[in-house]
Amino acid sequence: MYEILAFSDVHLGDKDCKADILLKVLNKTKAKKILIVGDLFDHHNLKRLKKNHWKVLSKLRKLSKKSEIIYLIGNHCFLKAEFMSILLGFKCKNEYSFDINNKKFICLHGDIFDLYFTKLKWITNILVKFYFFIRDLHPYAEDFFKKSSNSFTEKTANLKNNAINYCKIKQKDSIICGHSHTADHDNIKNIEYINTGSFCELKSSYILINKKGVAELIYLD
Repeated sequence: MYEILAFSDVHLGDKDCKADILLKVLNKTKAKKILIVGDLFDHHNLKRLKKNHWKVLSKLRKLSKKSEIIYLIGNHCFLKAEFMSILLGFKCKNEYSFDINNKKFICLHGDIFDLYFTKLKWITNILVKFYFFIRDLHPYAEDFFKKSSNSFTEKTANLKNNAINYCKIKQKDSIICGHSHTADHDNIKNIEYINTGSFCELKSSYILINKKGVAELIYLD
């Protein structure tokens, strides 16, 4: 049994959500703690959820009886932590720290490290509204918008460096985040940076951490 299973950016309700792949991971992986590192949902309109999306929620509720599940609030979350806890049935936090084998971890969604979603939040709000306006018009229009916005985010935010600096300030050894949809496992300036990736991209990914505190980034086709 693993100490930690961590994943993020599932975006239940999005047409690109790979709920079936996540279900397979949840069915085969045993972990003491499951960290959902933000953006489990794509939108507050739960009518967008498909049958297999609801199955993910049902599976998580069942797993919460055996494993501790902690949800880290993401920028797509439509309720504050205390209300998300009531909705989902497990703990919700803005950030979470834990130790394994004397190794200090901190975990949060990561949008606070993204200039695009903090300093320029008013632009973000406009683009989010525009995104949901065009998503049902034509699939190619949505794909183009997502690629363009992701590229702009990566160029302006410098998320990894900001996350590493935050980890140093918090006096931790390792930081786990999501948000960028870009899976990454790196070590810079004696700080371990782990980005869980997403279950909406061509390759889904997640993190496993064993009892020695060793983290492994797993890719799935």
